[in-house]
Amino acid sequence: ALEHGVDGLICVNERAGGHAGSRSAELLLEELGDLGVPLVCAGGIGAPGDFQAALEQGYAACQLGTRFIATQECRAHDDYKQAIVRAQPHDIVLTDKISGVPVAVIETPYVKKVGTKAGFIARRMLRHPKLKHYARMYYSLKSIWQLKRASLKGATYRDYWQAGKSVGGVSEVLPAGEVVARFAAAIEAAAVEAGAGDPEDSSGAS
Repeated sequence: ALEHGVDGLICVNERAGGHAGSRSAELLLEELGDLGVPLVCAGGIGAPGDFQAALEQGYAACQLGTRFIATQECRAHDDYKQAIVRAQPHDIVLTDKISGVPVAVIETPYVKKVGTKAGFIARRMLRHPKLKHYARMYYSLKSIWQLKRASLKGATYRDYWQAGKSVGGVSEVLPAGEVVARFAAAIEAAAVEAGAGDPEDSSGAS
């Protein structure tokens, strides 16, 4: 990717929703920070404080998914949005049953009932050199149908709602513009506080 001139890299960490990464945001930054391109933190950003912390660590920007599902403009069903509002980080689990690879979802009663591991036959097919591509295609098509049904038609007895551990910072459904405004305000406040605490800045200019 770097050889082809990408503008930056999206670093999907272990707190992301959907197909989450396996490393922490801090470890990804440590491993990739010397590549010379902007890094975007993806995963775990639900509140203004999370956003501010990621930028202070050294990330150039953040990619948010879960937080913007719980906005008024999002077409997702209100059941999905309220599930995000109610959920806490410990409610997020990884399941192999949707796409054959770990996907972060909210642990609904249905997820608890069916478990999070793919069946024996499915696991064998996903590892088979000739069958794994067909198995993944089947899982992908099935998962698209399941997730679309759950997200747009509301709660049923079979709920798969993708979300990341940033749910801990989502306490209400807001307009998307309000989410952005709150994040921007947090950064501005931090910048003002940092400037006020700078011993070299004694001019008192505002």
